Amino acid sequence: MRKYSVDWRLLGGFGALLFFIVIIGAIGIFQIQSLSETVDALGKSYLPMQRAILEMKTNNGLYAMRIRNYIFWKNSKYLEAASAGANLRMINAAAEAFDRNLAVYSSHIQSDKQRQWAERISASQQELRAMGKKIIGLVDQLGENAADLGRKGLDRTINKAVMVFENELYKINDFIEKNLEKDNLELIKEQLSASELTRNQAISFLGISLVIVLLIGSQTAWFVYRDRRRERQRREQLVQKMIRIEEEQRKHLSMQIHDQMGQDLSGLKINLDIINKELPRGNEKLKRNIHECKKILSDLIEKGHNISEFLRPPALEEVGFLDTIGALILQQKQRTGIKFIYQKPKTEMKLSGEHSLFFYRVVQEGLTNMIKYSQAKSAHVKLEVLSNAHRLSIQDDGKGFDYKKLLRERARGGKLGLTGLEERAELLGGSMTIDTAPGKGMKLIVQLPRERS
Repeated sequence: MRKYSVDWRLLGGFGALLFFIVIIGAIGIFQIQSLSETVDALGKSYLPMQRAILEMKTNNGLYAMRIRNYIFWKNSKYLEAASAGANLRMINAAAEAFDRNLAVYSSHIQSDKQRQWAERISASQQELRAMGKKIIGLVDQLGENAADLGRKGLDRTINKAVMVFENELYKINDFIEKNLEKDNLELIKEQLSASELTRNQAISFLGISLVIVLLIGSQTAWFVYRDRRRERQRREQLVQKMIRIEEEQRKHLSMQIHDQMGQDLSGLKINLDIINKELPRGNEKLKRNIHECKKILSDLIEKGHNISEFLRPPALEEVGFLDTIGALILQQKQRTGIKFIYQKPKTEMKLSGEHSLFFYRVVQEGLTNMIKYSQAKSAHVKLEVLSNAHRLSIQDDGKGFDYKKLLRERARGGKLGLTGLEERAELLGGSMTIDTAPGKGMKLIVQLPRERS
């Protein structure tokens, strides 16, 4: 049973990432909730209180102004003044508006100090209302008393009452401004400062967390990349080792067929020649049999040579890569009658043994597939030396074939063929593409990087 090793650093990295994601999420929720509570407090308590405070100051100002307008109307001889201050209901409306705003302020009170202030303002406001009613009563008496002596005495009393009234009004507004308004503004400022502090803390925490997560994430990604790269390297090394073993076996088997079996068959043929010469005349039937045996031996020698060429062409080392490819193309031309155009590179093509053998295998497999499936009448084999690569292209005018279907059939049959060559091209740092379809012909392009000399 296979045992799997655990990469604790990789596991720890993923665990740390998950931990920080949970922590960041939890703190983010807490910060959002805290900011939401602050905004809620500002919107539901402090801002309505501030609005009520400002409205109370305005209402007091209107109350005082309408008292003055009432005095002016009673003493004025012009009817135009009546529209500005005659209606007592406007005076009462200002007083009622003040009471409503004081009630709004009282509904949001959060401390005993604020409650005491509200009670004090309510009492002071009652005193102010009493003063206002007294002034209105005196003014009404002034309108009824036409005697000069009586009017002068009432005027002095009214003026004195107005001065006391305005002094009390000033005290109330001053108290509202220095206590209620100042306290509420300080609370609003504290809430805004707390929100700013919370926001800055959240930004700092998120920034630090982001840096930590990036560091852990990059380290974890490095572990993943390293493991995948090692796995790929191990796979490539294994495949390359298998390829080398396969080529070595091919080479060994090719030498065995070419050297040993070929020599044995050649020796057997020579012995048959000797026997044929030593046979007495008149034994024609035996000579014919010997002649047939020699023909069979010649066929076996030729087939052995072809098998040896297929397994590992010795010409690659003896005559060179370009001439070996030319010989292979000529052989296929003679067998099939297909018209081949072989275009060699214009500059010297320096290939290692591994690259030259791979290109040979591609030409071998490509021509085999072309002959079996394409029914081509002509084909073009071209070798090129590019600035940073060597390229081989094979193109025919055949009927083409379904490459994906061919790959599936060969996979089921256990034959790799072009697929194996494509993987080998990738292992050598190159690429292989096949462009074909029924009725389209075939074009195969292989490109390998130029090796440093």
